Amino acid sequence: MNTKRIVSAVIIIIVALILGILLKFKSDISHPFITEKDKVEFVVNKGESLFYVIDKLNKDGLMKNKQLMKMYIKNNKLNTTIKSGEYEIPSNISIEEFVSILNKGMKINVTIPEGYDIERIGELLEKKGLVSKKDFIKSCQEYKVPENIKTNVKGKYNLEGYLFPDTYEFEKGYSANKIISTMLNRFQEVIKEIEKDENKKIINLKNTIIIASIVEKEARIDEDRAEIASVIFNRLKKNMMLQIDATVLYALGQHKDRLYLKDLKVNSPYNTYKIKGLPVGPICSPGRPSIEAALNPTSTQYIYYVLQDDKKHYFTSNYKDFLKAKERYKKQFK
Repeated sequence: MNTKRIVSAVIIIIVALILGILLKFKSDISHPFITEKDKVEFVVNKGESLFYVIDKLNKDGLMKNKQLMKMYIKNNKLNTTIKSGEYEIPSNISIEEFVSILNKGMKINVTIPEGYDIERIGELLEKKGLVSKKDFIKSCQEYKVPENIKTNVKGKYNLEGYLFPDTYEFEKGYSANKIISTMLNRFQEVIKEIEKDENKKIINLKNTIIIASIVEKEARIDEDRAEIASVIFNRLKKNMMLQIDATVLYALGQHKDRLYLKDLKVNSPYNTYKIKGLPVGPICSPGRPSIEAALNPTSTQYIYYVLQDDKKHYFTSNYKDFLKAKERYKKQFK
């Protein structure tokens, strides 16, 4: 009887040990990292293998069982091809999720808003930890401009206006040039889509994007875009100065809630209070609605507009009416 009890006890202990090992194995597979932090940060240098990265993480005291991890990867024939770059991953992921992230590379979603200029795009990319603003701007200045984009050497940045505002998925470690080419390719795609939908070729892309960029900065709602474009075209036809505040702000290189008389006198090929015609180049990256407005302005006689509230503009073709509207609506912005 005692022998049977001893055998039963031994069996129970063995089963308990096996269950314990299996549970430990499952835990190490499901959560291979040891850290109290929510994220694990590390760098994969070019040429490093998956197992080398595991060894590095183990050396840093972040892995529960590197041998088990390697064995699991081999036995399950996981893809061991990985991408270099800076990684920041959740600490509670499984081995399979960890390997999958390294297979694909660290992805960062970045939304470039419509109306951002190159400097603001650079600031956003730096904030997201992709590239520094300084390196991005330098790359924009040195980047070989595509043949279909006609630029002017007097412009501030040759690529201004052509880095399409959209949501992108960039990998950590992307160079500034890679980011630029991705945004330029998206711009080319959108232009082709517009031409297909409009069933016509855009004859003067540069002027279209310049006008679209002004519309983008001036309009607050979609309904105003085509009418603002009509004001620009009507003024150009009449050989009038455009006198658009957004171009002055771009010339100044800073945001101001209010422009003063001295601001309007700034010497710049972008200042439409001092030059006739369009500024030398775009003043921001316009979205598709603004590009379409520049291609299809509303047929009007309007040559003036005033912001009447925080969104809508008031349009007129009469100067006295324009002055009255300015007085009428400026009280709202004091």
